[in-house]
Amino acid sequence: MKYIDVHSHMHDKAFDINRNELIQSLKEKNIHTITIGTDYETSLAAKKLAEANENVYYTIGVHPHDDVTAIFDENKFKDLLGPKCLAIGECGLDYFRLAEDREKGIIENMDREVDRQQQLFEIQIEFAISVDKPLMLHGRPSKKNEIDNPDGMDAYEDMLYILTNSTPSGFASSPKGALNAKEDTLDQALVKRGIVHFFVGNIDIANKFMDLGFDFSLGGVLTISRDYDEMIKYLPLDRIHAETDSPYVVPRDSEGKRVSKINSPLNIEIIINKIAEIKNISATDLNSQLLLNAERLFGI
Repeated sequence: MKYIDVHSHMHDKAFDINRNELIQSLKEKNIHTITIGTDYETSLAAKKLAEANENVYYTIGVHPHDDVTAIFDENKFKDLLGPKCLAIGECGLDYFRLAEDREKGIIENMDREVDRQQQLFEIQIEFAISVDKPLMLHGRPSKKNEIDNPDGMDAYEDMLYILTNSTPSGFASSPKGALNAKEDTLDQALVKRGIVHFFVGNIDIANKFMDLGFDFSLGGVLTISRDYDEMIKYLPLDRIHAETDSPYVVPRDSEGKRVSKINSPLNIEIIINKIAEIKNISATDLNSQLLLNAERLFGI
């Protein structure tokens, strides 16, 4: 293994026209990737793809927002476990389009949707504990505003609250932003490992996730925005990973142009080079640490 992309969607329909050729290119470059399930069907597709290709691994889970009717059936998902299943998720909380979804009629009530997402997240935490797997976390806060979300971190805050207060026999759902309303010690958490994927939180949120034992994966947005440079400089080298989130978020070159029409794990070296530039270290040294981090977390 020369490189590892810890979060991609190689089973996505965007790759239907050239998936086999792309995987062969990844093999030639010795790039490994973890393809991420977002519901039962995509988790099944991810499993099949991983089992057919030595350089592909997979996760199983239900995304908080992609399908507001999706459920996590523990019995069905148990059947998807296997030696190459590395984590549960992506799961978590996504508040970014709550108001938009209500206006479009996708959801009727924002508070009920928050409750649904939290309960879905709690079920998957419990499942991860029961099968002894890390979590692949998805967190996307709502748009920052001075009344409901002054720090712009509400989804991350609620995820931290839920992770901190989870118990195997039941869960205490938090109201939106409840972490600020109640002081809890973070050492109560039962899940001690995983990745906060595509992390765009602040340093305070990062510290709280690290106290729980979580790492962070960083993606193509770093080539588009400089808003996260200080946070990235702060994160310890042994707590970070690189991801493409392909086919989404195509990286940009130094002139701001998309490096490819569709993003793929072939672009992982671009992400690694950008992280190295921000942290002012050599890309070679960074990549060596990233491989160690993946070995520690996933046993690969």
